[in-house]
Amino acid sequence: MSISTAFAPTRVARGVALKTYPEGIGAAGTRYRPVRVALIGQGSSGSTYTVDKRQVYTANEVGSVYGYTSPLYLAALSLLPVNGDGVGDIPVTVYPIANPGGGAAAAGSITPSGTVTKRATYYVKIANVVSDPFVVESGDAVATICDKMVAAINAVNGMPGTAADGATEVNFTAGWLGDSGDDIYIEVVSPDDAEVTFVIVQPTGGSGTVTVTAALALIGEAWETHIVSCLPYTDDTALDKYDEVNEGRWLPEVYKFFKVYSGCAEATLATVTAITDARKEDRTNIIVTNPGSHDLPLVIAADHVRRIAKLANENPAHDYGSLSLSRLTAGLDSVQWSSSQRQSAVLAGCSTTRVRDGVVKVSDIVTCYHPTGEEPPAYRYDCDLEKLATVIYNTALLFDNTNWDGAPLVPDDQAVKNTTAKKPKMALAAIFKMFDALADDAIISDPDFAKESSQAAISSVNPKRLDVKLVFKLSGNANVISIDLAFGFYYGE
Repeated sequence: MSISTAFAPTRVARGVALKTYPEGIGAAGTRYRPVRVALIGQGSSGSTYTVDKRQVYTANEVGSVYGYTSPLYLAALSLLPVNGDGVGDIPVTVYPIANPGGGAAAAGSITPSGTVTKRATYYVKIANVVSDPFVVESGDAVATICDKMVAAINAVNGMPGTAADGATEVNFTAGWLGDSGDDIYIEVVSPDDAEVTFVIVQPTGGSGTVTVTAALALIGEAWETHIVSCLPYTDDTALDKYDEVNEGRWLPEVYKFFKVYSGCAEATLATVTAITDARKEDRTNIIVTNPGSHDLPLVIAADHVRRIAKLANENPAHDYGSLSLSRLTAGLDSVQWSSSQRQSAVLAGCSTTRVRDGVVKVSDIVTCYHPTGEEPPAYRYDCDLEKLATVIYNTALLFDNTNWDGAPLVPDDQAVKNTTAKKPKMALAAIFKMFDALADDAIISDPDFAKESSQAAISSVNPKRLDVKLVFKLSGNANVISIDLAFGFYYGE
């Protein structure tokens, strides 16, 4: 009987397969899997671009190719900011989506009114992107105010659209086609005692269907690890396609799975979990949140990946709690989720954040995966997937190479002079060394158990097949710390 089922028993063509599954079981030398970031989204509606994948190095490059009002550029500003506080030397590849034929961009307007008797400074905030200041002088007419407002908005690269002068109003149009433009929120703010009032019609009317199928087909052999999706988290068609393609990348001969991050600013927990709770078998999609914020969902996703990918690249055993999401703006305190709500969110497959001193912080990052009756869900935590990927990557390094491919295979007790010959116990020796290294780096726990439980043998039905089974325990994380404080009182003598 074979101890491994990664390949079918009838398999004879050469290859190395790694099959990963959970099993009910109560540092130095480790090679971390290289993290790669992929960005899937549209260019600006007015830009002409190919849909070939492209590795990019700066946000400005993304803007110059796909448009400075595009979802791709807005996300790249988080991943590759000019201050260097991005993903660092992690490769970033753009997988562009074509704008939908016959689609429409969301549109809104700003109408100023009032009599101006004193000087005041104003800013327009569009999806929390702040315009240049515009100064309203005493006696300025509405038309003059509109002129100044248009100039202030259009002066900023990274606005999610453009402003146009409508004489007595400012018309705003999202920079891309599709209903995700309806997520843009406009407000006008002033640090002064302002006299001008502004009636704002929030952008609506975005339409058009975009598809991620062609973009995902371009991934090929690259092990893209963290994908930023610029599409709405409510786009079930896109989420389904991500999951479908990724399940194929879990296959034993591929073993290059990815994770997809979609952003969400919805404040009502039940609205978000209605999406995540329905995806109980989905170990691909991760819905990251910033409740009540006016940040664009794609920016929420990109800023999460900015922090998560970098830590995963440097220390895959470490979870992501308390990482600062400095490019995000928190929603009102009154709509932040309570401890019990965050508990409900995680159980329903939804990731969470917390606001501390006005700064948005990562809390729990989980996939949608939570099958009924599976406790704990094996593929719930993003960090556990990183640990699993580290084991997969190191195991592949041991065996998917010329040292093992085609080597003579003989029993453990056979004496040989051929220096290239391999024995099952040689495979176990390499694996045991790997277990020690993984334990040193806190990727796994209890390496002695892993050594006692793992097996290697020549197949009983195919003399050219080595069957190996690794059994190991992933390490945990200090996500929950429970402390009892027992106290009394001192009484004098």
